Amino acid sequence: MNPRTVEDIIKDFKGRRAAIIKALTKDFEKLYKLCDPNHPNLCLYGFPNQVWEVNLPGLSGELPEPRVGINFARDVMTRHEWLRMLALHSDPWLVSIVSYVATKFSFDKADKIRLFSKIGGFPSIWEVVGGEAKKRVKIEGGGLPEEVLDEEVLSRLPVRDLLKYRSVCKMWQSLIDDLKLVSIHLKKYKNNVEESHLLVMSCSPRSTIGNERVLVRRCDTYKKVQQIQNSYAFDDWICYVDGVILVKRGEIIFQEAVLWNPSIGRSLSFPESMLKAMKDATYVELGLGYEFNSNDYKVVAIVYPRAKFIIKSLGKMYCATVPGLVQVYTLSNDSWISILGVTPPPYWNVGKQVYMNGAIHWINFGPEGTNDLLHPTKDLYVVLFDVKDEVFRYFQLPIDMKSDVEPKEKFPTNLNGSFAIFCAYDHESRHDIWVMNEYGVPESWSKCYTFTLQFDKLLHFKSNGELFYAIHGKGIKSYDINTKRVKDLAKTYSRYSKCRIYTYVESLVLLKEGKIQRPNL
Repeated sequence: MNPRTVEDIIKDFKGRRAAIIKALTKDFEKLYKLCDPNHPNLCLYGFPNQVWEVNLPGLSGELPEPRVGINFARDVMTRHEWLRMLALHSDPWLVSIVSYVATKFSFDKADKIRLFSKIGGFPSIWEVVGGEAKKRVKIEGGGLPEEVLDEEVLSRLPVRDLLKYRSVCKMWQSLIDDLKLVSIHLKKYKNNVEESHLLVMSCSPRSTIGNERVLVRRCDTYKKVQQIQNSYAFDDWICYVDGVILVKRGEIIFQEAVLWNPSIGRSLSFPESMLKAMKDATYVELGLGYEFNSNDYKVVAIVYPRAKFIIKSLGKMYCATVPGLVQVYTLSNDSWISILGVTPPPYWNVGKQVYMNGAIHWINFGPEGTNDLLHPTKDLYVVLFDVKDEVFRYFQLPIDMKSDVEPKEKFPTNLNGSFAIFCAYDHESRHDIWVMNEYGVPESWSKCYTFTLQFDKLLHFKSNGELFYAIHGKGIKSYDINTKRVKDLAKTYSRYSKCRIYTYVESLVLLKEGKIQRPNL
């Protein structure tokens, strides 16, 4: 490729653009027949001489390639939907070629501004084809209303593609930023529905804080899919809801709280106005949840201004010496409010949480606390914070669990949509799973699973009943509680290493509110 002027690149762009528009309008029937789903991965190419071609990947040489596999989606969409999808993918491809050439030949700032200003003056292929697509809907008598169709097409795409398309034109940015699409994409995107990927955070014993690796891996093979830029020590990661991680810096002395969406690389720091009470407090517990009616996310802060720190069989515990406070942050308002008249339990046991059924759940002490710190299980409850009503509620634990031997670890979880409790007993490697068959009804508790499994660390429990665990010197494995099948995933693991796993969720939450994440320097 010879160096080019701004005019050369614009001429190249116009030729390729004209070729794609011709394929999607005048030659659409020919294009449709060529994109047989029975063929291998196919791409739609546009060339500077205004000629288009459907072929296998590789024709672009050193230039960026167009979207691969356009033929596979042809018969699972209406023609209208498929046409719009092709337009949706073609615009970013053309822009990526322009960007590649400008970078390769070291265009200066003035040339780049002139180049992209000229390019931005052309209507996008999406906009040009849109009129033709509307005509085609009338001819075929099918398809969805335009606003619904846009959301349906976009909701099928991975986040990395949506971020590219968002920069093509203001119309796309408006579509992708819309809260309705954020919600639809979260529910319908293939990976989220199938839960086929994991978010894995790990670091070796010698790694320093900030050097933790964050990878997306396949559930079945544990194969690396991508690496995600990370700026947060995962010891500070509290919970993961709808693709957003709640980060709390400072376990002993609270410093700050952050919401971070690793799939789009954006984070949101909370306003300082209401954080002073948290920074001055002995202990702060945070929880993240979603409020369905208002389509909004909330963070609850349970603040203990003065409390005694206790270490007992349950682990770390705080005993309030003055009543605790409750503060709630609402994402849409970007503000904290104090919830008057709502008091957290006087004792708080530090442990895992799960969000489901519109509430954040912990296993913790009831409103009266406990008088027996040697055998505290009898005074434990399922403590939940109702995200909509902003109040605490309490469920009794299974009676038989309270009378059993004290588990080494127990935590609330989601099992196939039902609220459940996982109990791990260290002395005999026994594990029980209790399920609340009717949510909110303590009489419906039943012990649905009991199994024996030895491991050094429990890493993750998926809602489908798949357990991920690690054994020193033997690696990382998974165990299916239904089939009892054990699968080897990674060959190495040291008990001195750190590792945490979540079911990976791609989402657009924080796309508008968050700032682009910058690496720590």
